[in-house]
Amino acid sequence: MNIFLLTTGVLIAGLLGLLVWSVGRKNTASKPQRFSQGENLSFACKHLMNLPQIRQAMEPSDLAYIANRSNKGAAKTVRQERLQVACRYLRSLREDFDQLMEAAQIVASLSPQVEAEQEWKRFRLNLEFRCKYQLVRAKFAMGLPAFAALSELTLVVSSLALDIERAVAEIGEAAALTPNLRSSANR
Repeated sequence: MNIFLLTTGVLIAGLLGLLVWSVGRKNTASKPQRFSQGENLSFACKHLMNLPQIRQAMEPSDLAYIANRSNKGAAKTVRQERLQVACRYLRSLREDFDQLMEAAQIVASLSPQVEAEQEWKRFRLNLEFRCKYQLVRAKFAMGLPAFAALSELTLVVSSLALDIERAVAEIGEAAALTPNLRSSANR
């Protein structure tokens, strides 16, 4: 019993140490800053233009057609290649999301009134995306079709882009009104 507890404790301590090491490693890695002061923020969702092709590639009927028209080896190769393409698309989707989250952080810092509720919403959205991303990635790794889940992720990224654009427009409107209020107060 003591050996079991000791082994379990060492294993848990090792896993916790590995977790702390991996988190610290990501934080210490120097991230290139994507947005400089003179650069315009882009909220374009680059992934949207490729979604129909990914949908076609992941369509079960399309894969069944290929399996019926070719030998099993070729069908298996096509399926694996399409999963690889879908995985690359998933990574690109995550990059779009990361860029939008960085833009959201910049917009929040420029906003005159950032509420804790908005920050909490951004945190929850980030957590939701990361969890769904890992689930879709695991499904792709197992070779399971996961277009519905992938479609949900694209919806999360697209809605984030729209929310950021809306917030930027509101900040712009508020900034445009502020000088008018000042000039009328000076009269």
